[in-house]
Amino acid sequence: MPGYGTNPGAMLLLLALCILLSGAALWLFARRDVGGTVALPSFLRLPERAVRPERALPVNAWSLRSVYTRSLGMIVAPACWWTLGIAGFAGWMVVVVKQIETKMAPIFASSPILKDLITKVGGGDLTTNATILSAFFVLLPLLLMAFAVTQANRWSADEEDGRLELVLSTPQPRLRVLLGRFAALTTATVIIGVLTLAVTALASAATGLKLDGGNLAAATLGMIPLGLLLAAIGYLLSGWLRTAVDTGLLSFLLVIWFFISFIGPELNWSDAALRLSAFYYYGTPLLHGLPLLDMLGVLAVSIVALVLASVRFVRKDIGR
Repeated sequence: MPGYGTNPGAMLLLLALCILLSGAALWLFARRDVGGTVALPSFLRLPERAVRPERALPVNAWSLRSVYTRSLGMIVAPACWWTLGIAGFAGWMVVVVKQIETKMAPIFASSPILKDLITKVGGGDLTTNATILSAFFVLLPLLLMAFAVTQANRWSADEEDGRLELVLSTPQPRLRVLLGRFAALTTATVIIGVLTLAVTALASAATGLKLDGGNLAAATLGMIPLGLLLAAIGYLLSGWLRTAVDTGLLSFLLVIWFFISFIGPELNWSDAALRLSAFYYYGTPLLHGLPLLDMLGVLAVSIVALVLASVRFVRKDIGR
């Protein structure tokens, strides 16, 4: 930091803490069961309560009523963390843009490259806060699609590790299992989009940043089809590829798409090249509203990919 030098004492303290905590971690790891936790002293343990036999197993749990509800139960915890990250990021960006609105003019004046980049990515005139926020909001569909990659990975891993065989032996139709899992993923994706809209609207009202309500809804809800697209592609690829390869290809595709949309305009790539990225069809909804036809096209491709994934899953040998 400018005006503040290195503090040798603080650095030695951090080094000592690293050594102490690393040693404690190694000591605990060597003395606990693999996959377990270290037992607390008896005086710190909570008293065990007797459980009636009929309540020992969760036979009446809501998540066991169907494949869909069980899939929801499995996705709740990660979806909550991803919602916290995505919605929190969106709300934080609103606060940041409001706080720096008076300082951006001299920054852009001293950095023409940054000004040109924000203008191209944001899709509008830099005199409006919505343009700056639109440039930041490009990351929202990226984060939601990353969530979709993790869930496609989980589906593929469940098949590869044999967990789907247990579900299918109950018995359950294969098509119902796949559609139930994808329906749960769709539900989580929609909820993430809706909560992101709510958090962003509250942040906008709290900070006094004026945004068009319809365009704000388009920017937050318009990322949902992109998440479903990548999830459907992941389900489709899992019909032929191992989990590691499937996840690697999805991650690579996501990076390539983002590179095309984020770097392509700066390199003056043609419109045909930019159309190769799914982010192209997201557009700049915070400024220009939802590109309805483009989103319908994305949903159509998602449905086709899901249909092909269903056909493959119904006919294939599980785990191969």
